[in-house]
Amino acid sequence: MARARLRLLDSIAVLPLTDTAIELAEQLVGSQIVAARYASDALHIAICVAHAVDYLVTWNFKHIANPFLRDRIRKAVEACGLHMPVMCSPEELFQSDGDD
Repeated sequence: MARARLRLLDSIAVLPLTDTAIELAEQLVGSQIVAARYASDALHIAICVAHAVDYLVTWNFKHIANPFLRDRIRKAVEACGLHMPVMCSPEELFQSDGDD
């Protein structure tokens, strides 16, 4: 099963680190929106932003899909003139709108 899961990852693109992502991550940490000890979470968000990803799907509710941080992160991203991806859990992404 582990090999099968790893094979699934072969087709997923790895987004490269960019100067824009580094600068945004530093801003998120510097403005204390994301705590310095979670700088890797800020970088995760920033890489998605830098590559104009539409959705950042995660189970990390502490620092990424946190409903109390989403608005602060969005404001910081948009202040840089960048597009904010929708940050949500897999359950939120696949939630039915009730029109089934």
